Amino acid sequence: MLAMNQVKSNRQVCEQELIDIIGVDATLRLERAFSASYLYIPARAPSKAIINAIGLAPAMKLVEHFGCGDIWVPKALLMKYRNISICQEKDAGRTLPQLSEQFKTGVANIRRILKQRGIKR
Repeated sequence: MLAMNQVKSNRQVCEQELIDIIGVDATLRLERAFSASYLYIPARAPSKAIINAIGLAPAMKLVEHFGCGDIWVPKALLMKYRNISICQEKDAGRTLPQLSEQFKTGVANIRRILKQRGIKR
């Protein structure tokens, strides 16, 4: 049985909390690298993978705030930006198959995104 101080904490992180701590750009980069997965944040210094993904200063802020535990990295912000980009590309004249290939998702999903945003196909 693990002692109380050996138990790692798993934490569901609110995306707004990440934005408040490391900023929008670093949150987007974190989501691109680690979205929809748990990420271990070391207690003293960030890992090379985290530094490579978001840079040293934001990585240090993650360590200061979440150090010595796992956090769940959401992907909602990344999806919002992707959906905005899909709409912009459609407005620029891209076809559904082109959008599907560019954003690595199915044509049906592209249609759904465009419909949600009120954009005619």
